[in-house]
Amino acid sequence: MPKKILIVDDDPAIVAFLEDLLRDNDYSTCAAYSCAEGLEKVRKEKPDLVLLDMEMPDKGGTMFYVNMRKEGEIKDTPVVVVSGVGPRPPALRKGIPTIEKPVNVSLLLSTVAERIA
Repeated sequence: MPKKILIVDDDPAIVAFLEDLLRDNDYSTCAAYSCAEGLEKVRKEKPDLVLLDMEMPDKGGTMFYVNMRKEGEIKDTPVVVVSGVGPRPPALRKGIPTIEKPVNVSLLLSTVAERIA
């Protein structure tokens, strides 16, 4: 059974790109286009990993991460930040890998593989 990855990003083109890339590499995917939707999906889908954009119109990636870490059943889900944003807030500096946009495909795939091995 393929590992499932939740993509949380408000840009449909980025989501489509990441879904195609991950599916081509034998991962299952699901997507959310806001932090609120992302929290619902992570609770429902129980992904093996979350790819998280930091800059979104609602509460942003930081609030998604902070809220996810408060919930017992999903708090240990690995996260990889995929964002064009510069410095990360303190909540996201503790061992959370960051892939900058535009995405380096080989770096993303190797980081994903390491986090859900």
